[in-house]
Amino acid sequence: MPLKLKHALNRDYLKVEILGQRTPGNEVAESKQIWKEVADVLSQQEQSRILTIMKVEGRLPIKSAFQIAESARDLGWSRNYKMAVVAGSEAVLMNIRLSEMILTNLGYEIKLFVSTRMARKWLLSD
Repeated sequence: MPLKLKHALNRDYLKVEILGQRTPGNEVAESKQIWKEVADVLSQQEQSRILTIMKVEGRLPIKSAFQIAESARDLGWSRNYKMAVVAGSEAVLMNIRLSEMILTNLGYEIKLFVSTRMARKWLLSD
């Protein structure tokens, strides 16, 4: 099953779930499509805080992580967004750690968590 996006608007943030299996060789295109959809929803809802739950299987190659992160602006992402990402497993955490570092260095506010409660607490803090 390719990547699938679910989202729900809460009072203070947009909750996003990304589920499924990465398609080897198509990781960049799949991820860009998902993140473009998220940016579109954020824009439509005039929201800047995102709680993302990642339940994705499959490896994200290092080169792909760079390509996805470096295209954030072109996909509609603003540096005003604040995103807390909850890794659904240790494998997911390891897969997206590099993306977190790249996006942070590009000026985006993003932080990885293993707990939804801690992610929400950080997301809602100012």
